[in-house]
Amino acid sequence: MSLGQFRGILDNSPVVKNLLLINILVFIACLIYGDNLTNILAMHYPTNPEFKPWQLVTHMFTHGGFMHIFFNMYALVTFGGVLENERVLGSKRFAFLYIFSGLGAIFFHLAISAGISYFYTGTVFLSSTMQVSPDAMKAVLQIYYQSLVGASGAIYGLLAAFGYLFPNTPLMFLFLPIPIKAKYLIPLVIIAYDIAFAQVGLDNVAHYAHIGGAIFGFLLVLFWNKTNKQRFY
Repeated sequence: MSLGQFRGILDNSPVVKNLLLINILVFIACLIYGDNLTNILAMHYPTNPEFKPWQLVTHMFTHGGFMHIFFNMYALVTFGGVLENERVLGSKRFAFLYIFSGLGAIFFHLAISAGISYFYTGTVFLSSTMQVSPDAMKAVLQIYYQSLVGASGAIYGLLAAFGYLFPNTPLMFLFLPIPIKAKYLIPLVIIAYDIAFAQVGLDNVAHYAHIGGAIFGFLLVLFWNKTNKQRFY
């Protein structure tokens, strides 16, 4: 993407522009004030004393490092600039899609976490003093103490929406420099990757949040398209 294209997208996409600005400002604030601010904004498991209701929203605008925010914001501008176009979703629906996907992502992640907690302990109300088996210890502690940050859930909602509305558009990612149609690349490479890694748990990425964001984003544009007399572009 050239600088001119980037400016053109921001000039014609006010929601994308404002989301980009908010994310950057929060990132700078967290750099200035450090882990204390990040911890206040990050999403914690609801029974953890660090949990606050606002984290359901603030975690979506908080990032853990430069590469984290760079790739999320690059995707926001790239796909958001297309989706916010008045011939596609328009600004109001695009903004709703973004927030809806982000909230759907965290609720999906929490539901899976609660299910795992119940499987190992018989309760979803985890605490730091509860007694669990050695086999359950790692999973339970990871859920209880984990904090989540990032716009990835909302971004995955945008990806799913783009794949539905523009299925035959060729896409090419940095790690896969081969043009592949969106209807294949998004579900088979991105979502399948998250499903696979969610099972093995080899990293600290919230893969279930990614999957949840994609599901909620897809279902929303599907609903809009089925109930609209005039189909999207």
